[in-house]
Amino acid sequence: MIYLIFSAVVTRQYGTNFLMPLNDDTVHHIQLAKNLINYRTFSLDGLNGKYETSPPKLTNFLTPGYALWLALIYIIFKSFIPAIFIGAIIFALSIPLTYLLAQEITGNSKIAFWSALVFMVEPLSIYHSSLMFTEQLFVPVFLAGVYLFFRYIKEGNVKFLFVSAILFSVSTLIRPILFYFLPVLVFIVFFKEFKISIKHALILGIISLVLAYSIIGIWLVRNKTVLNTWQISSNTGAILYGHHYEPLMRSLNLAPGNPNVDNLDVFSPEYNKILGNFAIGEILKHKAQYLKLRLTYVPLFFLSNGYDNIVSRLTGTPGFDKYFRWDLISVISKGSFAQAFKMILNIPKSIIAVLVGFLFWLFISILALMGFWRLFKRKAGIDKRIVGFIGILILYFDLITTPLITARYRLPINAFIFIFAVSGIYYLKDKIKQWI
Repeated sequence: MIYLIFSAVVTRQYGTNFLMPLNDDTVHHIQLAKNLINYRTFSLDGLNGKYETSPPKLTNFLTPGYALWLALIYIIFKSFIPAIFIGAIIFALSIPLTYLLAQEITGNSKIAFWSALVFMVEPLSIYHSSLMFTEQLFVPVFLAGVYLFFRYIKEGNVKFLFVSAILFSVSTLIRPILFYFLPVLVFIVFFKEFKISIKHALILGIISLVLAYSIIGIWLVRNKTVLNTWQISSNTGAILYGHHYEPLMRSLNLAPGNPNVDNLDVFSPEYNKILGNFAIGEILKHKAQYLKLRLTYVPLFFLSNGYDNIVSRLTGTPGFDKYFRWDLISVISKGSFAQAFKMILNIPKSIIAVLVGFLFWLFISILALMGFWRLFKRKAGIDKRIVGFIGILILYFDLITTPLITARYRLPINAFIFIFAVSGIYYLKDKIKQWI
């Protein structure tokens, strides 16, 4: 209900473009949906209102899961606007899923209740519940897959395994961040079933592998067939260049170079392949600095909150430059504290939201670390395989996301962080009782 209220109030106050921003990936997904409806093809042609070729040029710039969802919404309602509100309802399923996950992890209904409540009211959850980004679908589908996978680990029921593998495949089609984690799931299945027999492990391992790549595999075969590439998304090249190489050059006070792309279409696999290869080549020339950059990002992943962007959009005030945090860290690391102070004085008013968010997530992160350790060390009532799995999953999301800090990349695993954080609060509560 809180998400529908938010979407209704914001839409009434700011119009539909607030939750359906046409200057971000949303416009790309909408165009994919339009071309899918009108031309039965995945293409980004027509973004400028013109089509240079007929039929439109094919692309694999983005995975099609969210575009398929938008196309379905449009076919039913003849408008994309209902996706704001229906998406909010779908995202709201993440709340009971957080509760169920906490029950599986901790076996404590109180921890489950408070974890779900914190997830529900956390500003990023409220904001992204109605925002027409992939998180609307990805988060609940992903959490459902994790929940059923936990049920399989604890109960050994292969039905849970098969459904969870399919859900993970669907999640990857919506947002490809899980693509490199799917083999880890298969390995866990093999290792678990190996205790029964190697034959059993091989059979279930192969079945889970096929199911995990079933839905996304169709997309991969399509890309190879029509575009001659096995890439899940050609966007990888743009990400390597803009989110890895450019911040690296900025940290070195060097201007980024530009590869020769011969006026290629920016959405084509060829363009993004050139961009990606160029970025990798340049990054390899500065391996030590890039490693330092990535290690710096590891803790910042948990402190990024995105609250400044929310406040900036709601109030119409300027937000942070996307490089501000890196520039500030770079200046401080060089000992230029006077320059750092000047930078802080010149930042927009949304700094208050950033500071509040920073302190909140610092507090949550410390509690989550305590809760994780407490659960992992407990000898009874806790399945350490599940706790360890979540630890690996959180670390995977941290390492796979880009050096440019974007809080939405952490949103899918916020449920687990809150579960650990609430567990940490109960741990502190028990300790205080002992001291008293």
